[in-house]
Amino acid sequence: MARSSAISAPRESRGEIAALVEELSAELDDIAAQLADTIHEHLDELDDDMRVWTLQSTRANLGVMVTLMREGADPRSVTAPPEAIGYAKEYVVRGLDFVLLQRAYRTAQGVFAGMILERLRQATDDSDHLADAMGFFNAWIFAWIEAIERQLTDVYMAEREQWVRGAAAMRAAEVRAILGGAEVDVTEVSGRLGYELDRHHVGFVVWKETAEDSPGTAGALFGEMEQVAAAVAESLGSRAALTVAQGRHLACWAGRHEPHHLGDLRVPRGAGKGLSVAAGTPAHGVEGFVLSHQEALLARRVAQLRGDSAARVAFPEVALEALMVDDPEAARRFAARELGPLTAEDDATRRLAATLAIFLDEGASFARAARRLGIHTNTVTYRVHRAEELLGHPASERQLELRMALRLAKYG
Repeated sequence: MARSSAISAPRESRGEIAALVEELSAELDDIAAQLADTIHEHLDELDDDMRVWTLQSTRANLGVMVTLMREGADPRSVTAPPEAIGYAKEYVVRGLDFVLLQRAYRTAQGVFAGMILERLRQATDDSDHLADAMGFFNAWIFAWIEAIERQLTDVYMAEREQWVRGAAAMRAAEVRAILGGAEVDVTEVSGRLGYELDRHHVGFVVWKETAEDSPGTAGALFGEMEQVAAAVAESLGSRAALTVAQGRHLACWAGRHEPHHLGDLRVPRGAGKGLSVAAGTPAHGVEGFVLSHQEALLARRVAQLRGDSAARVAFPEVALEALMVDDPEAARRFAARELGPLTAEDDATRRLAATLAIFLDEGASFARAARRLGIHTNTVTYRVHRAEELLGHPASERQLELRMALRLAKYG
């Protein structure tokens, strides 16, 4: 079937359209950020750690759109950029339905069209020109969306077929059922997983905080995570780890018949550069399998909230902070409100905050804090008093809140 004629800008409105295309071209980064934010506001199914991939795909798509518009090319001739293809594959990895990907595109389409309409209204008060220009943009964007969705449908379906046919998908489905509270036959599920559920477990997650990898190309990264998971399991006295990819992190379990000692957990030096491990409390049986995993996720969120780059964090060490991580922004506001000027990033202020945290941790003892820091007692006294001046009150006041704020600000 022959393709219908290309979508052309109406002659009378070409000036306004060309000017707007150039205006959009100069603001692509800001527009992409706004569209990505809107997508995540409207689609609750998307995790926050996927925002970077949403932004990359949106920015790449906008770049292609503006280039085609400037060249007067047919929007149906679009070739999906690599970032958009990787983004579609990311939905498969995360177990997200293709309909959700379509909703993301339609959400962005509606907001982008609204931006264009508002700018056209500012550019011309001629109602005919406005209607013609808006009609062109609506038709052009709709054709572009249809074309790119056809390509991404093929990408998604091919990736999903490969994923579903893999053993990893089976493990992931079994584990999702357990974590979702489904009743399971322990013997049967243990056999399918190759991992015995009726024993003691340490749930832990391995992740990389930096976003240097491109979406859809996570194979090498997960290979590194698997190596770290195996080493962690060995340090805990387990022969092997059960691992399941969940989004951009690896969910892991180390099991054995005897209780674990979480202090034995070791992250191998030099393995998986930039990878971090967060572990839950050891626990037994199916309930323990779920609980330890949930605690590991909470420990990870605390580490992310604190900006902690440590290779290892365990839930018992951050249990208090974990009570607040359901609302990270509220936790940040709490820490900023309690610490005030003590949150400044200069080295001198950071030393004051760190000294105050150790002083409180040592039972408000200047002498013990000095021994722990390896400095003179007078130096500790000076720093604590200086910190109190910045706080505007003695450290003995609101001590629980102060200690919590310092821990959230990674000084505890």
